[in-house]
Amino acid sequence: MRPPFPWSLPPQTARRQAAAVLILFYVLVYGTVVLVPYAPRGIAASLLSILLLGILMLLAVTICVRRDVSWRGSLALVRQRVGSAVGWSLFGFAATYALNVCLITVYLLSGGGLEAHAASRMPWLQHLAEIPAGAILPLTVFVGVWEEAVFRGFLLGRVRAALPTGDTPRAILVRDAVAVGLCGVCFGAGHGYQGALGLVQTTTAGIVLGAVTVWRGSLWPAIGAHLAIDTFGLLVIKALTRTLSGGIGGGFRL
Repeated sequence: MRPPFPWSLPPQTARRQAAAVLILFYVLVYGTVVLVPYAPRGIAASLLSILLLGILMLLAVTICVRRDVSWRGSLALVRQRVGSAVGWSLFGFAATYALNVCLITVYLLSGGGLEAHAASRMPWLQHLAEIPAGAILPLTVFVGVWEEAVFRGFLLGRVRAALPTGDTPRAILVRDAVAVGLCGVCFGAGHGYQGALGLVQTTTAGIVLGAVTVWRGSLWPAIGAHLAIDTFGLLVIKALTRTLSGGIGGGFRL
């Protein structure tokens, strides 16, 4: 039985493809900052930008994996029992929120200003609260699928293929740990607009979901956990926008 992620991809090709997709992602995310003064305002424009970003990133990944031995295997979209996928999705959801609560606690104990942090995030939270209730689930499903396919499927698989490794279990474990950490940092770096604490929280979420993906050999638990995190966060934000403390309910960005 073949393992998940690309098993016959040359390291040089893996590095080149991973770098190209990452550059595209950062250009699309941060390059639009230049266009913000000229862009349409409102929640409809934001939803459209999320849709276009996801479509373009999925298209880039599709182009890269089309010649792989198995595109499903390359993205770790292997078959898994529903009960197992749901159970590990809940584990990823709980672990991400538990670690985020710990990060916020450390931030506050180290002298971080809760009021200042909440005030800095309030405009973004109020903007998210404008998302119609009926659009939340379709939105989180779409975002959960494309972000996990790009970062925990494609990018994590390419980084693992690009890193040198030996045949011993220890060498494989080190390679996987490095790959998960690097991909988590890359994921967090795409969310710098959330501030330092938000960036660290998002990086932590990326590491947790990456570890679950490698551990279980499947992307489905990460997709399920991502969907749960975003859906729960948006519902909490929508209900408690005025009293929400920065970062606790939001988990990580859509």
